[in-house]
Amino acid sequence: MDFSLLGPVTVTTGPVEAPVELPLGPAKRRSVLAMLLLRPNSTVSVEQLVAGLWEDEPPAHARTVIQGHVSRLRAALAEGGADAHGVELTTHSSAYLLRLPATLVDTVRFDDLVARADPESAPADAVPMLRQALGLWRGPALTGTVASPPFAAAAHALEERRLTAVEALARAHGALGEYEKAAGVLHPAALGNPLREGLIADLMLVLYRTGRQSDAIAWFHRTREMLADDLGVDPGERLSAAYQEILRAAPVPEPQPEARDPRDSREPRAPRDPRDPRDPRVGGEAATPAVPAAPAAASGPAPELLPRP
Repeated sequence: MDFSLLGPVTVTTGPVEAPVELPLGPAKRRSVLAMLLLRPNSTVSVEQLVAGLWEDEPPAHARTVIQGHVSRLRAALAEGGADAHGVELTTHSSAYLLRLPATLVDTVRFDDLVARADPESAPADAVPMLRQALGLWRGPALTGTVASPPFAAAAHALEERRLTAVEALARAHGALGEYEKAAGVLHPAALGNPLREGLIADLMLVLYRTGRQSDAIAWFHRTREMLADDLGVDPGERLSAAYQEILRAAPVPEPQPEARDPRDSREPRAPRDPRDPRDPRVGGEAATPAVPAAPAAASGPAPELLPRP
């Protein structure tokens, strides 16, 4: 049994080669399950569920609606063999708890892989772990849940963790001297997050280290203009430092003398994006990991991010 939040909210059971998706029902029922999975093996109060499911004033019968969704979730999980997997949805006074082995939840497996990866000290080991972690993503997090501030905040927090893993993977490739692959990892993330200065700075430096100095400088000017137009601010210290390093034509650092991990022998191709700066591929080889791109935001202000509940 597998519980997925990194994309559409789903529960699958059966063999890995032919999984069967359990019928979870409407968005509010999936949202109840998602809130329980975001706090596995912890109680979630009815008040928290009500706040998450209704953006406006909840109906007078909100508790009854939630009870109905929990009852149907129990039935769906039981039909999927929950007992055999140690999964149980229980009631605790005015709260609910989903008891399960935490590794059945994709967010837990993702966080574990990212935490174990050390892109600076052990980059060859970090590359396959980070690729495996990013491979768990099947689309924007929490797809299929209701549109409410708590879910927007939770989805944003998960996306931040994904971008952190993308940046770590690029650092691991860079530590191995694989700058083309690092650029391929960062390029789609930069297109989707054009005001994320640290990510843009990293992309500029790896482009410079592949001999693409003009592309790196173009990214700086593009980002500087967007910061001025959308936020009314100048580039921050990290972005400015990367730009100055490129202008000084600083020497490219030597890669670590560490062997490539044989598990990372194949590299998926990066999609060509027609927008400037150009796709950072060299000699036709690409190295973008198989992860979903963040929502496109090539122009205009960054979306307003809601605080975590």
